[in-house]
Amino acid sequence: MHELSLVTELVAECVQRAGGRQVTAVEVRCPVGVDADELTEAFAHLTEGGLLAGAVLEIETVPQVLTCECGFAGEVDPEQCAGHMVVCPACSRVHEAPDALELIAVRFPGEDRIVP
Repeated sequence: MHELSLVTELVAECVQRAGGRQVTAVEVRCPVGVDADELTEAFAHLTEGGLLAGAVLEIETVPQVLTCECGFAGEVDPEQCAGHMVVCPACSRVHEAPDALELIAVRFPGEDRIVP
């Protein structure tokens, strides 16, 4: 499951940023084609019993962007995305998705501030 590997890296980064503090929410951006439900399930599973236990995963979905050897550079329609694979709309070449999951912020209890 591609989403599990993405979330494993995300959780490690959040734990590092938390510096021993409990986390209440994590904000991420992910491109179209990544299954948000699978991300949420993997996040809940991987954060059980740790600093991120019970934290909410807030997901903002953004367009998938691709640069292909054929010269195409731009956003790709959701129909051309499947998991971590993207089909170039100009030449139909299959690529691994260039951007997977971007950590935006980590939130802590009782704090309005966001740690980028």
